[in-house]
Amino acid sequence: MKYLWTEDTGAGLHFWKLVNQLFFNDALVVESKESNQGLLDALAEIDMKEDDKYYILFDYVVDNQDIRNKYRMLKSITDKAEGKIIILDMICFEYLILAFDKLVTWTGTGKTDKIKIREEVLSAIEDHRINLSKIDDVKTLQYL
Repeated sequence: MKYLWTEDTGAGLHFWKLVNQLFFNDALVVESKESNQGLLDALAEIDMKEDDKYYILFDYVVDNQDIRNKYRMLKSITDKAEGKIIILDMICFEYLILAFDKLVTWTGTGKTDKIKIREEVLSAIEDHRINLSKIDDVKTLQYL
């Protein structure tokens, strides 16, 4: 079996079920583990069969040390799994929403200070990390 495990619930889980249905013809078993810790707990308890493969949607947030620690634990589990557990290289939906270049137009906001904050944060994100040295705006830095 092929599994897609996510920490998402509600709309996020619905999204992944739709992806499974529309792109993969329901070939994956999509399950929510309700949190990043829930993903780690579930992985610690799996009874993996010969042809099982697990795709893990870990909600990675670049500026949260607890999440970074959990990601390191997840990475150590996958390193021992001989390719049967795969972390999908994604970051959280919130970043995807911020990265959407039509966001400002669609939401109708003309607040230039908010636009500047968004642009500075996005331009500073590299390899799932925020390079704080690239942010000049003091107001933006106070949110990080």
